[in-house]
Amino acid sequence: MVLRKIKEAFSSGNDDKYEVLYHKYSQVKAQNRELQKKHTQDMHSHKLGVQQDVANHLIKVYEAIEQSKAASFKVHATSKELQQLMIDINQSEKAIKLAMKDFALEEVEPKERYYDPEIHEVATYEDAKGMAKGLIIKTVKKGFRFRGDIIKKPRVIVTK
Repeated sequence: MVLRKIKEAFSSGNDDKYEVLYHKYSQVKAQNRELQKKHTQDMHSHKLGVQQDVANHLIKVYEAIEQSKAASFKVHATSKELQQLMIDINQSEKAIKLAMKDFALEEVEPKERYYDPEIHEVATYEDAKGMAKGLIIKTVKKGFRFRGDIIKKPRVIVTK
């Protein structure tokens, strides 16, 4: 259609101008397709970067709630205000877990018995008599997986 309109714009005796114009039009169209493709890729990369930032912030909030929850177990709540604070911490934990689930962010706890540097981060090593070297004794901090990829490795204590 564009080709026909370009041809109509010039007299039938000006086929050379038509060919040059059509060639330039084809080049511009190809450049436009490439720019659209690059723009789509850039937007996708940006979106993934923003999502990963959000995931990291969710992790920080979750870890802060976990610390608050652990600290609240050490306190014997005698006042109603302190009891309400503990209830609020639990509700916050449930809310952040729902947000994490909706965002495809999940906790990773080591299920493997042996340390693997691809999956785990060593917090410390401990002597363990009678146990094989490289066994995971305990998880110090949970890891996190975002959309199938580990973005924060679980920290573990390993036998030496």
